[in-house]
Amino acid sequence: MKKKNCRMTSEEKAMHERAVKIRKMTDAQLCDFIDRTYGKGMEEGARLAQAQQEPVDAVGLVKKFIQYLEGRTGSGNRIGCGTILQLNRELENAIKSGLFCGEVAR
Repeated sequence: MKKKNCRMTSEEKAMHERAVKIRKMTDAQLCDFIDRTYGKGMEEGARLAQAQQEPVDAVGLVKKFIQYLEGRTGSGNRIGCGTILQLNRELENAIKSGLFCGEVAR
């Protein structure tokens, strides 16, 4: 049984209007619509693939995270200055031991 228009949510109405608009398109309009949608998808996929190939600065990310934790000390998360000091020491030890040499963190 068909749902009455007055009982449709705003999202359902918008989806219905879009579907009606697409159904009323001519063949040429449909082809253009599909070609544009496909082209946008290809561009987005290429951009995402490029972003995944770029190397990640793992040391910089870890330092940013430790700075974030420094701002949250004393907020009840049980992380204090001593914990942050120990994390910084362990990060320096990891750098010296070569943990971040030439690796791309994923």
